[in-house]
Amino acid sequence: MAVLTSAQAKLCFQDGACGRTALYALKNVNAGDTFDVAPIFSKINRGGIVSDTGTTIGAVTISGTVITIPAGPATDGIWALLVGIAGDQS
Repeated sequence: MAVLTSAQAKLCFQDGACGRTALYALKNVNAGDTFDVAPIFSKINRGGIVSDTGTTIGAVTISGTVITIPAGPATDGIWALLVGIAGDQS
């Protein structure tokens, strides 16, 4: 398990000034890795992932603005869809 760096993450889409939805492309991801999405979000309400290899579709674990990747991915590309409350950055 590791903390994902900004070099491993690309914000591909975001929408919402109050409630926010965002789609991230994450690379070289393993089960248990964490990623902090502040200041895009002040709180995440729900989130899920789909791996590029198709081996994993599942919900992320959420703690404030930090997500944890569920079991399955091993050095994989991940699409993460998150929904929550907008942070300071628009």
